[in-house]
Amino acid sequence: MKNKKGFTLVELMIVIAILAILAAIVIFALNPAELFRRARDSQRMSDLRVLSSALSYYLADATTPILDGATNTKCTGGTGDATIFATGANPAAPTGWTWAASTVRAVDGTGWLPTNFSSTGSAPIGQLPMDPSNGGIAGTPSTMYTFACDTSLNFEVNANMESTNYIAKEVDDGGDVDEVYEIGTSLSVLPSTTTNFYTNH
Repeated sequence: MKNKKGFTLVELMIVIAILAILAAIVIFALNPAELFRRARDSQRMSDLRVLSSALSYYLADATTPILDGATNTKCTGGTGDATIFATGANPAAPTGWTWAASTVRAVDGTGWLPTNFSSTGSAPIGQLPMDPSNGGIAGTPSTMYTFACDTSLNFEVNANMESTNYIAKEVDDGGDVDEVYEIGTSLSVLPSTTTNFYTNH
């Protein structure tokens, strides 16, 4: 007679327990939530670089650049209210500022960033990027893009990072606010306090 060899119930349970422990270790080490946060932050960094490049191209190409859609009166130093243009609403803008929120992605001056990129003939971007989460000030942290300009045609675009790796980049970006990532031709155009419009980490 041939001996039939197989796994006992105890052996199977031990193997399943070991596999479960290994799976838990892998999930803990990879931290899927943090990986998703990093992916969104990577998109934010890319979006802000695209916006900064498009704005710089527009400023170099336009005969009479208008960054705010209203002859630069809404830029700081203009005759109108200094305005923060954003992809998320805010019921309480910082003191001395007006808030303009929109999720329109058009590049003809009607989008959330009101620069008419197509006025130079060919727009350097096809549509305005949006924050991957775009939770506005209610999020933890708040997630949206903000833009402002001054009458010297300087601009600043900001985003709030979520992941541990990218939060460190907010401090090293050369801007005057350590809690958000800033890019542009002058990193002091937007208010130097994030109170009232960016919830920190």
